[in-house]
Amino acid sequence: MLYTFLKDTAQFFRQHLIALIIITVGLGFLFEVLFVLLQGAFAEFPYAWPLMLLQWVGGVWASAAVVLYVRQSLNNQYLPPKDAITQALPWVLPLAGVQILTGFAVGLGLLLIVPGIYFGVRLALATFYLIDGREPIPDALRKAWTGSMGFGWIIFGGYALIYGVLLLVSQLLVGGLDLAAGYGPLNFIIALIFKPVGAFALIFGFRIYSEAVKQPAKP
Repeated sequence: MLYTFLKDTAQFFRQHLIALIIITVGLGFLFEVLFVLLQGAFAEFPYAWPLMLLQWVGGVWASAAVVLYVRQSLNNQYLPPKDAITQALPWVLPLAGVQILTGFAVGLGLLLIVPGIYFGVRLALATFYLIDGREPIPDALRKAWTGSMGFGWIIFGGYALIYGVLLLVSQLLVGGLDLAAGYGPLNFIIALIFKPVGAFALIFGFRIYSEAVKQPAKP
């Protein structure tokens, strides 16, 4: 079943690659430029946390835009990338809330390692219940928890594979191109190249979500 979901994800990703690149790389370029321009202004902040926050917001926005694009495409309705980006803006704050609460639960669970992974898997579909299901944040989290039942190993295996490959490739690039020191043009380019991987992961999650919502309601 994992193979089928990954195959379907790869097929959709390939068919919509240009639009997904426009969304993810377009927003990524905007926020990476802001990161570069504001570096000096926040140099005194520990770990430059305002810049980290800025990049995270850009990632949330891109995630919402990808989910809206996938949603419309699966309904056989074309949503231009620029419209997906603009329509995603009102979803940034709610999705940020979902990610913060999910991250908080996972972070607490990671104190014991295994519960953190378990919480992450059980809440992995919350983004889709929020945006596609139009559920309030508490209901999105609750339905993600129940909706993931029966798909746990698929969610874990798929995301572990996707992000495992990403981590391996990124480490090879960091070592081979000496990207670890500072933030230069190569870092900028590599950061943009990897943006569509997030879209691939979201498509995979949406594929599982689309099966989860077909299942009988669980108590």
